[in-house]
Parts: sequence; C-alpha cells; structure tokens
Amino acid sequence: MTTDLLPDLDGRHVLPSDDGYDDARRPWNTAIDQRPAAVVEAASVADVQAVVRHARANGLHVAPQSTGHGAEALAVDLRGAILLRTSRLNAIAVDAEARTARIGAGVTGGALARAAAEHGLAATLGLAPSVGVAGLALGGGIGWLSRVHGLASNAIRSIDVVTADGAARTVDADRDPDLFFALRGGGGRFAIVTGLELALHPVDAVSAGMLAWPAEATGEVLEQVRRWTRDAPEALSAVVRVLSLPPIEAIPAPIRGRRIVAVVAAYLGPHHDAERLIAPLRGGGGTLVDTFGPIAIADLVTVAGDPEAPGPARGDGLLLKDLTPDAVAAVEALVGGAAFDALTILELRQLGGALGRPAPAGHGALDRVDAGWAVFAGGSAPDAAAADAIVAAAAGIREGLAPYAAEQVLLNSTAAGVDPARAFAPETWARLARIHAAYDPDGLILAAHRT
Repeated sequence: MTTDLLPDLDGRHVLPSDDGYDDARRPWNTAIDQRPAAVVEAASVADVQAVVRHARANGLHVAPQSTGHGAEALAVDLRGAILLRTSRLNAIAVDAEARTARIGAGVTGGALARAAAEHGLAATLGLAPSVGVAGLALGGGIGWLSRVHGLASNAIRSIDVVTADGAARTVDADRDPDLFFALRGGGGRFAIVTGLELALHPVDAVSAGMLAWPAEATGEVLEQVRRWTRDAPEALSAVVRVLSLPPIEAIPAPIRGRRIVAVVAAYLGPHHDAERLIAPLRGGGGTLVDTFGPIAIADLVTVAGDPEAPGPARGDGLLLKDLTPDAVAAVEALVGGAAFDALTILELRQLGGALGRPAPAGHGALDRVDAGWAVFAGGSAPDAAAADAIVAAAAGIREGLAPYAAEQVLLNSTAAGVDPARAFAPETWARLARIHAAYDPDGLILAAHRT
C-alpha cells in the first residue's frame, strides 16, 4: 500500500515523516495514541471523495474524525488507515423562517449555538461547546433540549455524505432512506458525513447554572434530586456530578481544589418559573456555590462547564432504569469508597420526557432511550497507571450499579469493548447490518464501536 501525496487537494495531506504529523493525528482525548498511515485535513467534499478513492485503490481504510471526540471508542490500529479530518468543513447557514440550519461536518456545538441564537433559535446539542455536531448526532446526541425535543439524531432532516464507493450524495427520507435511517443514531460506519440539515427550536428564555455542596452531602443531594425530578416538567433538565476539582484560579474559590457534589440545571422558559422550580434545591441550605439564573441562549451549551481544551482521559458509561432510593444509596456508597479516588467525575444525567418517546416526525436507528438516567464515570489519565486506575474504578461503578442498570447502552458515552447491538432493538440491529453490507461491504470506513 502507498501513502503518496494526493494531488490537487483543497486541504492538506500529512505523512508520518512530516513535521506536523503529531498535531494532525492527535484526538481530543490525548491519552489515545492514534498513528494513521496519513492524515488528510479536508477542505471540500472533493477532498473527501479523493481520500476514499485513494484509500480503496491502495488497500487502506478511512477513519473520519472532526474534533476527535470519541476516538477512544474506535479501538482499532490506524496504521492501515487515512485519518480524515473534517473540521475545516465548518460552514453554517441558518434559515430562521424554516427553523433549520445547514452545517458542515466540522461545525462544533458552540459555533452552531451562537449562530442559531442570533435568530432566537437553538439546536439539540450536547453539554460541551467543543463537540462536533455531526458526530454527536450520529451517535444519538443528548443535551439540554432533549427532554422537550428528543435525540439530536432525530432532529436531522437531510445528510450530505460520501459513500464508500466515492460518490457524493444527499440522503433524506425520500433519497436513500435506509442510509438516512442508519446514520441517524446508528453511528458513522455507513458513510462519511460532510454536512447535514437539522431542525432548530425557538427558545425565548433560558435559566441555568450550578448549585454545589461538599461531597459528603452526596447521598442527601441525590435523594433530594430524586424527589425533585419525579414530577419535573420536560422543560427542566438536571445533571448531578460528583467532582474532584483542581486548585486552579479559574474555579470559584469556595470549591477550588475540593471534592463536591453539584447539580447543574437548565430550564427553558421564563425565569420566574425557573426560580419556583429550583427553590426545593435551595431550601436545604449549605450550598458552596449557586450560579443559577437567566443566561443567554447561546450560553446554554457552555453551562455544564465541560473542558474546552484537549486532555488525557478515560471513562465509561451506563444507563439506569430509574433513580430509586436503593440506587441513591448505591451511588453514595461508591462515592465513599477508596476506588473512587481515581475518578475526576461521576455524572448522573436526567433523561425521560421526549427521550423516552419515538420522534413524532419519524426517527432513525435510535428511536428513544429506555432509561431514566445516564451515568458516566471518568478521570484525567496523564499516564498508564492513572488510566488503569480509572478503568478499574469505572468498572467498580458499573458493578455497583448493575442491579439498577438498563439493558440499553448509549454509544456516545460508552467505552470501547461494549457490544454495540445493545444500543438498539434486535430488529434494528439486524437492519443496520444489512444496510452496512449494502453501502460499505468491504468495511472501508472505520468508526467508533466498530464490529
């Protein structure tokens, strides 16, 4: 096989012998050491087509990545692959009247949030502004709007792709409907996404922020949240996090360098309603920080405070059927155990609402999430010893919560090694296998949770 330079690219081709190779190959999670045969930073759809044709002619695979999030779930040797970066495909066009946005595959959640907010609109995005919208949606996608509007994948109206034969096409409910179905929540192994059109939603007002307490209050806070969220309106969403925070000045002094339990909440609607809804959490007192208040629509994607710079990490996730009193007690016990010291974060994200119902306008491979809460455990992994400790601690979290776990998994927050069939109904998984065989029979495209 050859990795000779591709001619006439609009973007850039980088080989292992080039000075910029290490920067070009590095994913968001810098603990993942991916070493492809070459990196192409595509600047056009024609570049993507050229990469696919070159790879096929030279016995290579293609591994598409935008921001590099999710690289840890790829878990495959890339020495026989071209790493295809699509981050330069970052155009955004908002149609305020139609309430849609056409975006390139490299657009991040933060960029789309800002563009949509100029028109009083918002997209179904994740909790981090740095995450690529296309990658998020291919795996389902859950964020602050999801309890009202459902999965990000089911907000997609059409997708621009390059298929494994090198053809560029636009797929939707009428054109290549099987491929359209598979890509909306089924992952990125069916075709290389170069752009998509997705629905936007009007949002008149947003209130959001964080309330934090010492980590010793974890059980009490979780029980309060359990009761608080039972009858919560779908416009209210909550994320509970047990965090070990570094002693850096960017963190507010009352929680700097401490382990805390925090509730990050967001309400889509008037602030006077938000104040009434958040009052039960404030009633117990003892808070170290309370930042909940009105925010700009564009800032919703940043309110969780997720890292905005790459770094080394490990982690794994699971779904809980519900947050029962026994599940609360199990989480409290796990947080108090010595193994938890290896973790930086244990997150419980509220689901339900529209996430538990098939999308009214039709759905893709992932129609709904059959669980009440999503759990993620992770930590900073600057070296192999830290990584091993985090993996062990996350496994302990999974084991401790197994009696309360749902059968379904979410691929976007699950580590490599899980059976991807568990994300789907059996008939859907069988359909996805048929679609993959039809569109990429040779397995040219490498994607997360590859089978």
